[in-house]
Amino acid sequence: MKKILISTAFSASLFLAANAQITMPKLFTDGMVLQQKTSVPVWGKASANEEVTVSNSWNSEEKKVKASQDGFWKVNITTPCYGGPFSLTVKGKNTVHINDVFIGEVWLASGQSNMEMPMEGWLPECPVENGPEDIANSFNNEIRVFMVERAVSFNEEKDLKGSWKIASPLNTPKFGATCYYFARKLNSELGVPVGIINTSWGGTPDESWIPQDFVKTLPEYTAKCTLIDNSRGKADEAKTWVLSHKSIDKPSTWENLELNDIALKDKTLDDSKWQTTTVGKLWETDDKIRTFDGVIWFRKTIEIPPSMEGKDLTISLGPIDDMDITYFNGEEIGRYMQDGYYNIDRVYTIDKKLVKAGKAVIAIRVLDTQGGGGIFGNPSKLKYYVKGDEKSAVKIDTQWKYMPVAEYFNGKFYLYDIQKQDFFQKPLLPIDLGEQTPTCLYNAMVAPIAGYKISGAIWYQGEANVGRAEEYSRSFPLMIKSWREKWSQGDFPFYFVQIAPWNYGEGQSQEIREAQRLTLEKVKNSGMVVTMDIGNNENIHPANKHEVGDRLAKIALNNVYGKKDVKFSGPMFKSQRIEGGKIVLSFDFSEGLTSKGGDLDGFEICGKNKKYYPAKAVIKGNEIEVSSPEVKKPLSVRYLWKNCVDNHQLFNAAGLPSSSFQTTKCF
Repeated sequence: MKKILISTAFSASLFLAANAQITMPKLFTDGMVLQQKTSVPVWGKASANEEVTVSNSWNSEEKKVKASQDGFWKVNITTPCYGGPFSLTVKGKNTVHINDVFIGEVWLASGQSNMEMPMEGWLPECPVENGPEDIANSFNNEIRVFMVERAVSFNEEKDLKGSWKIASPLNTPKFGATCYYFARKLNSELGVPVGIINTSWGGTPDESWIPQDFVKTLPEYTAKCTLIDNSRGKADEAKTWVLSHKSIDKPSTWENLELNDIALKDKTLDDSKWQTTTVGKLWETDDKIRTFDGVIWFRKTIEIPPSMEGKDLTISLGPIDDMDITYFNGEEIGRYMQDGYYNIDRVYTIDKKLVKAGKAVIAIRVLDTQGGGGIFGNPSKLKYYVKGDEKSAVKIDTQWKYMPVAEYFNGKFYLYDIQKQDFFQKPLLPIDLGEQTPTCLYNAMVAPIAGYKISGAIWYQGEANVGRAEEYSRSFPLMIKSWREKWSQGDFPFYFVQIAPWNYGEGQSQEIREAQRLTLEKVKNSGMVVTMDIGNNENIHPANKHEVGDRLAKIALNNVYGKKDVKFSGPMFKSQRIEGGKIVLSFDFSEGLTSKGGDLDGFEICGKNKKYYPAKAVIKGNEIEVSSPEVKKPLSVRYLWKNCVDNHQLFNAAGLPSSSFQTTKCF
C-alpha cells in the first residue's frame, strides 16, 4: 500500500527553503536517465544569487549560472548518443554528485489504475499475466523506472517523492506493468537504455491531471476552480487540525490495527447520537464525510422475523472498500482485512445460535486506505435470508448510523474522540483536496516533472470519465495541449490506450472509447492502442499488460524511431458511402481485413429514425459492406457499441483489432 502525501507549500519547504546548500529535485538523483542527443535542462535551488557550476563525465562541457533572488537556477547541458554509467556534478557552496547516470530514451507514463497497476498485480483479483515469470527474468541495468509517489496539492509544486530504480527481481514487482513492458520492448528493439517516469493514480478523472489555467476554461470546472482558489489559504489549517490528534503508526499488517474501538460492535451500545448516512455508494459522496481515508464504524438495527429464528442466515452487504470486520449482535461473522478485496461482495453466514426473533444490530468496521471508501455496492445487494433460500430475503435499508474513529494520513492513524464526535468538528474546505479534485494531481505529480526532457508520453486512463464522454472529448485533448505547453518541448509524441470493454452497468464506455478515437483526429502526433480483443468483461484491470505495453511501443518504434516495417494499428474507420440499401465502410490500416475465422459480428445500422438494428457485415477487399433488411435507406453504422464484447472482431493482417466506432459524430 502506497502512502498518500498531501502536498502544500509547507510540505515542499525543504526544496524551497533558501539556504547555503544546493538542492536538486528527486528526479536528479543516482540512477537517473537523461534523454540522448539533445539539450536537457537541469535545475535546482541554491542561495540567492549564488553561482552554480554544472559539469559531467561524458564531455568537457561546464555550464555556469547565477541563481535568482529566490535561489532557483537552471541550465541546459548537451547529451551524447546513448551510454553510461556517467556522473553529473553540481557545485556551489556545496557539491552535489549524481552517479550512475545513463543516457538513452526517456518517456513519461501516466493515467489511472491500469497504468499504475504493478507487475506483481493487485492480488488475488487482479494478476498480471506472466507477471511472476517476467519479474524473475527482469534484471536489466538499462531499464530504469521512477515511480512517483501519490500526492495532491492546491499549488503547483516544485518537487515530488520517488526514486530511480533499476529493473530487477527486487524492484520490478512495484513497476507499473504497462510502462515496464513498454520500456522492455523499446530497449530490446533499440538497444539503448530506457527511463520511464510513471506518475499515475487509480480511479482518477482526467480533470485532476489538467493545470488550473487550462481546466478553468472548461465551463464544467470554472466554479470549482474558484473554490480551489478559496481553499488554498485554509488547507494548512485543516491539516494542522488533523495532526493535533493523538496518532499511532501504521501496523505491520492491517489485521494488527488496534484503535481501542471494539466496544462499537456491541448490540447494547447507544448510537442514538451518531450521524446517519446513505450506504450503497462511496462515502466521499456524503457532504459530512467527504474525502476521508481511515476507519469508520457503520451500524444498522434490523428486525429478525419469527420465521428465521434458530436458522442459519446469509447476510449480503455487497462490496466494501477496502476492508471490513462485520459483527451481528456483537459477534464477528466475517472479515476481509487484506488489500485487494475492495470489489468483492461480502456474503457472510450468521450462525443459527445467534439468530433470535426481534431487533438485531449489524456493526461493520470499515477501513479504507486510499481512494473511495465504504459500503458502496448496488443497494439491492443489501439483504439477509435463510441460508439456501434467497426467496426469503429481507431488504436492508440504506440509512445507517456511522462514526469515524481514525483518519489515515502519511502512514499514521489520527484518533478521534468518539464521545465528543470529534470528527464532525473538523474544518471543512470550500472544496476537498483529493485525487478527484480538478488540477490537484497535475499540481503535485506532474508540475514538478514538467520540463524534464522526454521523448514522449504514454497514457492509460478514461475509465473514471465514463458517463461524461462529451466533456471528455474536450477535456482530454485540452490535457494533452496543456502538458505540451508546460513542457515547452513542442508537440511531443503522446500515445494513449483506449479503455477496454468492461461491464460498466449503466455506464456507456463505448462513448468514451469514441471520444478517445476522435482525439486522434484532433491532436497531432498522437497514437492510440486498441484493447477490444484483450479486455476482461468481469475485470476493469485486464491481466494482459504485456500486449498493451508492446502495442504502445510499436507506435513509438514506427513513428519516433523510424522502424516503418513495424505495424502499429488495427483498422481505423475513415469514411462511409451509401450505395442503395448498403453502407460501404473504408478504413485506414485496412490491409488484410479479417474477422479471424468467424463471421463479422457487432455491426449495427440505422436510418433516419436513428434506431439501430443488427446488421450483416461482409468484407470486400479492404472495405466492408453493411446492410440490414430492417433498414432500407441507411444513414449510419456503429460497431461494438456496448460495454462488453464477446463476439468475433475486426482485425487486419497485422493481427491488430479495430476500435469500436460510430460513423456519424455523437458529439
